[in-house]
Amino acid sequence: VPMTQEEIVHVPKIITQEKVVQQMVEMVVEVPVPMTQEEIVHVPKIMLQKRISQQMVEEVVEVPVPMIQEEILHVPTIITQERIVQHMVEMIVEVPVPMTQEEIVHVPMIMQQERQRHV
Repeated sequence: VPMTQEEIVHVPKIITQEKVVQQMVEMVVEVPVPMTQEEIVHVPKIMLQKRISQQMVEEVVEVPVPMIQEEILHVPTIITQERIVQHMVEMIVEVPVPMTQEEIVHVPMIMQQERQRHV
């Protein structure tokens, strides 16, 4: 026999609500205002006047003056000297060296023997 099983499912209920939102708005409006400005201007008056000016002038004049100057000079005297210079020199010289060589020589040896006579 097949078995069936029941399951209870809870479904949420959706309710719609009305939401009222208020926002503060600031508006800056520039309104031109007519302005007047007063200014007092002093204008200088030009007066003519005579002026006498003096300037000092300096003039440089060169006058030649005869001058005599003495100077004592010490002149070195030159002395010739004889100088001996030695230089180290390396010289390679081949010198023959006497060499000895050994040699083994076989020399026959003489031995004396007595002879026996047979009688």
